[in-house]
Amino acid sequence: MKLRVIGVLVLCLALVGCGGGAATGASESPKAVPDSALDGLLLTAGEINAIMGTTAMNPHPVVTAMSDHRNLLPNLNCLGVWQVNEGPVYDPTHWKSMRQQLFRQPDSDKWDSLVVQSVVSYRTADGARDFFTQSVDRWSKCTNHHVNIRLNDQPLPAWLSGDLTKTDTELSMPFTRGSGEQTRSCQRFLGVVANLILDVQACKPQQPATLTEAAQVADKMESKLPR
Repeated sequence: MKLRVIGVLVLCLALVGCGGGAATGASESPKAVPDSALDGLLLTAGEINAIMGTTAMNPHPVVTAMSDHRNLLPNLNCLGVWQVNEGPVYDPTHWKSMRQQLFRQPDSDKWDSLVVQSVVSYRTADGARDFFTQSVDRWSKCTNHHVNIRLNDQPLPAWLSGDLTKTDTELSMPFTRGSGEQTRSCQRFLGVVANLILDVQACKPQQPATLTEAAQVADKMESKLPR
């Protein structure tokens, strides 16, 4: 097999312009994505159902503003892992637009399956990369972490994170939510591509294996990028 690859390589080098254009194009960085393309990156209910193994995920209206739950969780290292698109974590001087959409089945506070998909655009690819780098540091300080919060004297579902998995462009972390019959297995995912941050959460009824559905949602979103 190695000899065949080397032979093809030598032949390619001997021919003027062999594959030159394709190789150059493949090595180019993804082009900046305009805000007008953001809505088209969001997955449909059918695509979400296909990934989650569900049949009736209910889509909520698309949101274009960040949340702020510092009053509930002032620890900024965990705030951006606990919830998607938290304003105190995202630097407002760099990001410019966002789209977020929630899906639940059933569509109630006692849901079995949930997805939050979001895309945040930055003015430059460097700005998106800087946020990703900051997130690597923050997420690494929120592994195996318990979050127990009370709201209006009522406890919110218990939250326990797992270990961080990271590459040069992706972060993922499993977590469990709730207890007893209401325990949900979840995954958080954050990725950078071009001038975008993909920020996704996915949860299902308790599973024996680590979820990968948030990463799958992000992969599908990335496949819709304008080329």
